Amino acid sequence: MLDNEDYVARILRATMSFYRRIGPQMSHFKEMGLTGPQFHVLNWISETGPGKITQLAEMMEVKPSAITVMIDRMEQNKFVVRHHDENDRRVVMVSLTEHGQSVLKEAKLKSFEVIKQYYSRLDPDELESLMKISEKLQNIAGNEDDNNGKCCKS
Repeated sequence: MLDNEDYVARILRATMSFYRRIGPQMSHFKEMGLTGPQFHVLNWISETGPGKITQLAEMMEVKPSAITVMIDRMEQNKFVVRHHDENDRRVVMVSLTEHGQSVLKEAKLKSFEVIKQYYSRLDPDELESLMKISEKLQNIAGNEDDNNGKCCKS
């Protein structure tokens, strides 16, 4: 019987290996002029609405200057547009353009198709287990904010 650390090590190795091996199949991002982090920014804006540069930096865990460089490139590619907050002109907001929405939709669809190729090889019970475990981990990670960034209360 494996101990908890052995399970974690095996899961990490398998997960990292899986994503490294499918990485080349995710080349559609590059073809669209999009990087992985830009995809996450587009997705976040799509889900939450226009965001402040500072919020985007926090979400990506980078300094505002780093996110500004990324937004510059995304604006050049017409994925996003900057504008000032109506209530506080000092605040710069970032919104998706129609082109950005279109690229995001296409990137999500292509990513889904790549992942689906692998998940379709699992039987329904395995998919059900994977879904429940993934959702449980999502909920645990979601509670990190409630615990000041710490995974689990001690």
